[in-house]
Amino acid sequence: MKGLRERILGSPEGLDGPSLARVLRRGDEALRVRAARALIHHPEAEATAQLVGLLQDPCPGVRRAAARGLGQRGVDEGLDQALARERSRTVLVGLAEALLRCGRPRPEVLAKLEARVFVSFETVRGPRIPERTVGLGIEDLEGELDEGLGQPADFESLRDERQSAGKRAENAWLVQTGMQGDPRFVEALVEAVERMDLDPARAFAHRRLAALSLGRIGVRTVAPKLARALEVEALEHEGRPGAGLGIQYPVRTVILWALGELQVEPEVLVGYLGNLHGSALGGFHLPAMGALWKLGDAAVPALRAVADRSDEAGQHARSVLDAL
Repeated sequence: MKGLRERILGSPEGLDGPSLARVLRRGDEALRVRAARALIHHPEAEATAQLVGLLQDPCPGVRRAAARGLGQRGVDEGLDQALARERSRTVLVGLAEALLRCGRPRPEVLAKLEARVFVSFETVRGPRIPERTVGLGIEDLEGELDEGLGQPADFESLRDERQSAGKRAENAWLVQTGMQGDPRFVEALVEAVERMDLDPARAFAHRRLAALSLGRIGVRTVAPKLARALEVEALEHEGRPGAGLGIQYPVRTVILWALGELQVEPEVLVGYLGNLHGSALGGFHLPAMGALWKLGDAAVPALRAVADRSDEAGQHARSVLDAL
């Protein structure tokens, strides 16, 4: 398996279909995402059938790759059902791209996509849409869709860009890694999330954008790193005089969003349901609610454990349960 791992990480397109199938059955998540992405380039009918099956894979990055592969083949089998049950924004965009490639009318696809992404919840401050707390509105959604329909940069070109990028280009590079989706960028993105030795404005932006891309790549094994980053943001920045909650808040908001995209265990997220004052813009309860909704049935036991409380956390837990 070690030799197979080295081969797929180096040149996945060189593996045959049976080798990719073995990785998809037994590999770790980063390997499985790479294998699913490599499977796109195999034209045989067996590969198409595999991609349809992968639309129900527990790993978001694998589902995203499967949607992309079916769209490139012009095969819409399973796409409508997947769109109706999917909760990850990134995977939803991939499914919408696939439907457009299969000839579906853009207004119809956009309407379905927006309905799944911009879910509203009743909070103690009235109805709110969690997805907008990250700064990702409808225009951003269409931009993600159009970028996905274009020709994404390959791993090698993005790797080379990083080596030559100046300060102004670093933020764009961090965003592009998530849009491109290759899990080989995960290590560099985790380093950016954890890095604290840059000047404050630059460091905050790096951590926020790196968290965004980690959520988009969809490899769940980074969840403990992101959970730790939530603690560090609070302890290292909110606790320092003059740190500035107005600057601080987007980092934690995007980390919570990323944990929802990864559809991880709910315990960390539930702890934020009553957070109304953790930021200058009204706390972190709303991104936590959106992230818990993305977990689907897996979040129900943890939400029920809080829902009988009479405080804000209980009300927000009941609201998420109602939406589920």
